Amino acid sequence: MTPGEKQRYGDVFRTAYLFRNLPPEDLSIFMDSAELRSFARDAAIIAEGADGGDLFLVLSGCVRITKTVEDAGDHIIGFLRAGDFFGEMALIDNLPRSASVYAHERADLAVIHRRDISRIFDASPATACKVMHAFAEILSYRLREANDRMRAMVHLERTF
Repeated sequence: MTPGEKQRYGDVFRTAYLFRNLPPEDLSIFMDSAELRSFARDAAIIAEGADGGDLFLVLSGCVRITKTVEDAGDHIIGFLRAGDFFGEMALIDNLPRSASVYAHERADLAVIHRRDISRIFDASPATACKVMHAFAEILSYRLREANDRMRAMVHLERTF
């Protein structure tokens, strides 16, 4: 990111759950590695099934996460706003993207490429541990949400 972009979006980086436990010097490394991308409303950001490994941080606007359900089309599974991140699953497990992401409204995103994250983690295992811990917490939270949705769907099915 340019110095102006860092100044404009610095608060989002500092308050993002992913980076909340990082000292300023470590946070600065992530900001320096980030590439700013802007997306118009309804623009595709990532496609379910595509290869990937980049991490995205929402700087402004809103994105929607969708999952294709056989014979039912796309199903919205969530919305993410400033300070939220996505792309961590493919980054961690090196598998294709598990969902699609679209700009729900105009959105500015910070993109941090896999190679840069690997470089940062290799240079600072302590930083890697803090970021991976945040990944684990968010993945656990999202899994619990999915379980709750599944429980509600099963309950609804039993009422028909």
